Amino acid sequence: MSLTFIFAQIFAIFGWLFLVYSYYKDDIQKLLRFQIISMTLNAISFILLGAYAGFFVFLFELIKAILYYKTDKDSYIFLFSLPVYGAIAWFTMKSDGSIAILPIIGSIIDGYVLTRNKNIATIGSIMASILWIIYDMFIMAYSAAAADAVLVVSNFFVLSLGYSHILHIDKLHVIRCYYLSRRICTNINALDRDVYSEEYLWAIDQRKDNFNINSDSILLIHDKKKTVGYIDYVAVEQDEYEHLKNIRVFHDKHDPTRVAPLHKRRKNYVLIRRVTVKKDYESKKMTNLIGQKLKAELRNKSKQGYYIHGILGIAISDFEKDFFKKANFVHYKDYNNNEELYELDELAIKKLTK
Repeated sequence: MSLTFIFAQIFAIFGWLFLVYSYYKDDIQKLLRFQIISMTLNAISFILLGAYAGFFVFLFELIKAILYYKTDKDSYIFLFSLPVYGAIAWFTMKSDGSIAILPIIGSIIDGYVLTRNKNIATIGSIMASILWIIYDMFIMAYSAAAADAVLVVSNFFVLSLGYSHILHIDKLHVIRCYYLSRRICTNINALDRDVYSEEYLWAIDQRKDNFNINSDSILLIHDKKKTVGYIDYVAVEQDEYEHLKNIRVFHDKHDPTRVAPLHKRRKNYVLIRRVTVKKDYESKKMTNLIGQKLKAELRNKSKQGYYIHGILGIAISDFEKDFFKKANFVHYKDYNNNEELYELDELAIKKLTK
């Protein structure tokens, strides 16, 4: 048994461990980082074993993983990948023989079912894993074969029980809304109707007016291609900030003249007006994701030279109230209509931006 063979098995084991660990990450960038490490280790394992088909497929899978998480264009990426797989097959079958076709077909199946529903994706993953197991055994990648066997078993549990920690991959991520189109406004209003009563619904033109003053004020929460939530925040003048802390009845329709752009030469005050999530997506995982994004936003603003002196959060829904509590906001007061006001003061903000 050569050292090259032993190291190939070790790299495969660590590749599998990093893959499993990545699925427990709520932050999409961290998940991607660990999956890149996993694919890199597996690619090294295959090249040590002289399995060129496995090496090139994993190398291409690494590129695809980056494209999937950066663009969410799953169908287009799959179509783009087909001629690349053809080139890999043509090259590797000359050196590896007909066995090289197995990981290529497995990877194509994985890419196709990714754009389908959960059951189809699970069945496709089982088929792809079986092809990889056959290939792994043939090239003596026993660690990789064992890992794929666990994947097959886990997939069967997904079909029978509907859940698996190993395969629990959420495509949830938060992106900045750079342009507020009427289509995006319509999607946001649909989310509002799912969560709030009539008096809290905003007109499209009103939302666009506020956005034009504070053009980085909306963050969209996506699950793959659909919007499942959003965060709406604005910078306000100091007198408006104090006004919100003193009034008894909260008026949801803000005067745009009280909204202010962020400034680098003075203290800034921020009002989080909405943390809206579709009812089906309200969960601890979603709360953690939004909390991490809030910290990242504050750190980013601090690096850019914007000094945030205080943040107020208006909580209308139960999810918003729960979110602000878990994000270490201090409950400041209750309004007369059951809305709640939360505050993150200067000291707490400094701790978050360290």
